[in-house]
Amino acid sequence: MASSAPLTGGARRRALALLSTLAALTALAPAARAAEPTREERAAAVALFDEGRALMAAGKHAEACPKFAESHQIDPGIGTLFNLSDCYERIGRIATAWIGFRDVAAASLSAGQTERERVARARAAALEPRLSRLQIVVPNEAAISGLELARDGIAVGRALWGTAVPLDPGEHRVAAVAPGHEPWEAKVVIDKPGVVSVTVPALERATEPSSAASSSAAPSATVAPPPARPPVTAPPPQGGSIRKPLGMVGVGLGAVGLGVGTVLGFMAKSTFDEATEGGHCDEEGRCIDQTGIDLRNDAVRTGNIGTVVFIAGAALAVGGAVLWITAPSAPEAGTASAGGRGRAGDAPFRARVGLGPGSAWIAGSF
Repeated sequence: MASSAPLTGGARRRALALLSTLAALTALAPAARAAEPTREERAAAVALFDEGRALMAAGKHAEACPKFAESHQIDPGIGTLFNLSDCYERIGRIATAWIGFRDVAAASLSAGQTERERVARARAAALEPRLSRLQIVVPNEAAISGLELARDGIAVGRALWGTAVPLDPGEHRVAAVAPGHEPWEAKVVIDKPGVVSVTVPALERATEPSSAASSSAAPSATVAPPPARPPVTAPPPQGGSIRKPLGMVGVGLGAVGLGVGTVLGFMAKSTFDEATEGGHCDEEGRCIDQTGIDLRNDAVRTGNIGTVVFIAGAALAVGGAVLWITAPSAPEAGTASAGGRGRAGDAPFRARVGLGPGSAWIAGSF
């Protein structure tokens, strides 16, 4: 029977390292496959590359460069980058073409394409004398705490301060900011080979508004107060107190309640008489069949409702009469303000109350 010896400490560590490496490669494999362009994307990249070559042959370099750039973005390739760098050189973007040829040389060396590497390095070397470089100089007095620089909106780290960086010709902006200081910005135009230096000055401290400055400012013109408005006098009462019309409404509703209660009382008596005359109930309310019981119950219910409505109507009528009697008298017509549009003070109050089949109504003018 075979037996296995236990792993020593060093062998165990080597085994764990091997397993970790295999696990990492396994995890990275799907991501690598996902990064590969699809067939449709490769077809689009080829079509863009062919259009770029045709435009270059026709001398339309400015139109060809975006084609190569998009093709390389979809499906990066050494040949595409070489053609893109050649296109950038022809439209004057020397720095971009120079770094492109250097990338082609590095990629060709990794791929074993020695001839392409040689050509790319030669192209890059030929462009070096034509490079334009921008150097941002920060003197000691300007290198304050928290100072941050940017070139064309891209942060420039402290290690790049004083380094001449190749840039394409054209306009470039250099900006500097620091906490508690005024920001600074300068525009630099690069139009020929060589080094262009820009020096960052010592930033000025930010000015803070002070109350003393505001108080020492020129005195403002005195603003005159608005003219006083004449006192507003309440208009004289027109038409007397509101209690009188409320009394009218109360009396009217009370009359309606009295009338409705009376009618319901007669209806209840008529229903009970129907039960007794038909022989369904006796005079004392004892019924011998279901019809009599139903008629008696209807009569009692209608009578109760009539009683409640009658009492409520009486209360409303009495309350309305009290309001009417105790209301103050209306002022004389001559006391009304001149030019007023209201009715004269002695205009009468009118109300009308009516009863109809199954309804009651009241109307009035005040």
